[in-house]
Amino acid sequence: MQVSASDLSKVLREAMRVRLEESGRAIHHCLDQLDEGQVWARAADGLNSVANLVIHLSGNLRQRFGSDIGGEPSRRDRFGEFTVDRSASKAEILAAFDEAMALAAAAVDRLDDESCCEMRTTLRLDGPSETTVLAIALQAVTHLSGHAQEIQFMTRLLLGPRYAFRSPEGVPPSMRSNP
Repeated sequence: MQVSASDLSKVLREAMRVRLEESGRAIHHCLDQLDEGQVWARAADGLNSVANLVIHLSGNLRQRFGSDIGGEPSRRDRFGEFTVDRSASKAEILAAFDEAMALAAAAVDRLDDESCCEMRTTLRLDGPSETTVLAIALQAVTHLSGHAQEIQFMTRLLLGPRYAFRSPEGVPPSMRSNP
């Protein structure tokens, strides 16, 4: 199937929506397997817990899609996302994450050719930066996807052979979990 240039924003929206959904499912799959203690476990001092990463992703999604793209006031405490420890339950963390994911999905659904090209100020680690709405959205979705992979890896380390794969048919028998 050939896609025309006039369909580009539609194709980009769909690709971003798929990545959002896949990443969200992967993160839920992992947290569903972890208990309250495991979500806050840190492999070593200075490393993040799964909970901290999910809190961080919620903050990032709200910042990028709600504030940078949507124009809402920013309430983000990026440093706090990594330093908070055991202050929220797994259910509370997932509820905040789901809310941020819904905000992101709604923002992606509203993107069109014109809005993708609009310029916005986004706060990066090295300070404010002017860029397009499309660049902000793509960065946020790839950021989410990267941390989803990290959360899957951390969950596999925490659970070892008890980790339940999402699609066992694609996993070699020697690597399948037997809960």
